[in-house]
Amino acid sequence: MTKLLIAAAATAFVAAPALAAGDETVFTRDGQTYAYTLSAEGDATVIAGRTVPQNDPFRLVVRGRTAEGDIDGRRVSFRIAKPLTLAARTQTASVDAN
Repeated sequence: MTKLLIAAAATAFVAAPALAAGDETVFTRDGQTYAYTLSAEGDATVIAGRTVPQNDPFRLVVRGRTAEGDIDGRRVSFRIAKPLTLAARTQTASVDAN
């Protein structure tokens, strides 16, 4: 399951870089369904969620192109294709610039 989630994270989480913080997203890859939210934590993006229906938790902290965290109690670390950007972080930056 860990390898499947890492493969899904490496593709699906980076495929939706403009999601707003706090919106739950559900997707299915290779027959496994995932539900997760994105949030900003300093300069990092946090991906927190669970598998459905197993309810196995995961939490990944993404800084730049590195993702680190826990998947169902197992420590993981991997590189992603491009950095994540939250729409909320972008909106905050443009408000701060004005």
